[in-house]
Amino acid sequence: MKTNRFLLLGLLILLYHPRLHAEDPVKGLRQKITEEKKIVLKNDTVTIKPYWFMPTQFKVQYAGSIGFVSFGAGYDFRNGYQPTLLYGFLDNNFGGSNITVHTISLKNRFKLTQNPLLGCFTPIAGISVNWGITNNTFIRLPPHYPENYYFQNKIHLSPFWGGEFNFSVAQKNLGVYFEFSTLDAYLLEYFRTDFVKLNKIWSLGMGITLYLN
Repeated sequence: MKTNRFLLLGLLILLYHPRLHAEDPVKGLRQKITEEKKIVLKNDTVTIKPYWFMPTQFKVQYAGSIGFVSFGAGYDFRNGYQPTLLYGFLDNNFGGSNITVHTISLKNRFKLTQNPLLGCFTPIAGISVNWGITNNTFIRLPPHYPENYYFQNKIHLSPFWGGEFNFSVAQKNLGVYFEFSTLDAYLLEYFRTDFVKLNKIWSLGMGITLYLN
């Protein structure tokens, strides 16, 4: 509970600190990253324009099958596709786990409507590819496990659905979103057994998106 309060307090300070309102750090960061670089080679000057890799959004997420907390950067394409690369973390202090888990996630998110509903709400859905890094995850299980008995637990597909509310705060475009996600292993057990219930395999995650454009 204390960790959750510290995370919430940090987000509130980030959004409402008066110094951040006086100077827009997002605009300054964007200008610095996209600034043209000139390199002189003998008698020629080469101009490098690094616009192509500039992320259009940053995310911070709580829970949601990626870890206790995760953060990353992504892009916003015209067809509603929003790929984001996230790093998630889970341990005893952050999430109460007896093992430390690092997760790299490629979140493939899609907007389900071209324009926001009611002017501010966008339904979303997609699938993430999660790579778990710890001492207890395997692509091929050790030989002492029964063959085909356990599902590999290092790489998971994680389908999700939810929605995002968009608004502006201190000249910043923000999105507050929620997602219900599950893992491929849970879906497999749901379809092949009678013991796993559909309403028990979904995990709720919440996050904030900071849009740079």
